[in-house]
Amino acid sequence: MAILDNDDVLYNVKEDLDISDDLQDTILERLIIKVVSHFKFVYRQDYVDDKYSFIIEDCVIKRYNRRGAEGATSETVEGHSMVYEDIDNEFAQWDDILREDFQNKKVNSGSVVFL
Repeated sequence: MAILDNDDVLYNVKEDLDISDDLQDTILERLIIKVVSHFKFVYRQDYVDDKYSFIIEDCVIKRYNRRGAEGATSETVEGHSMVYEDIDNEFAQWDDILREDFQNKKVNSGSVVFL
């Protein structure tokens, strides 16, 4: 298993957001650190495996897009309405598969095979 590379995440997030300069790198790098730290805390992991990069990238993009409205649960401007999901539960849509994967990893990591 490969450990998540923050530089790869930064590259992919910038590509998804259509950012071609380095002006937003500092904030994006900080958001990556926050999301990775939150992931490790919620799922009690020492590191984030590269196979979860799509989750980290999606969460970074969501956090980036809601900058300036972090505490809002809804926003309406001239008929345009936005509702933001709760940051405490930012991994909710993947929670079942993550917990199952981590449980399988625990079961498989402690197995002994006798031939």
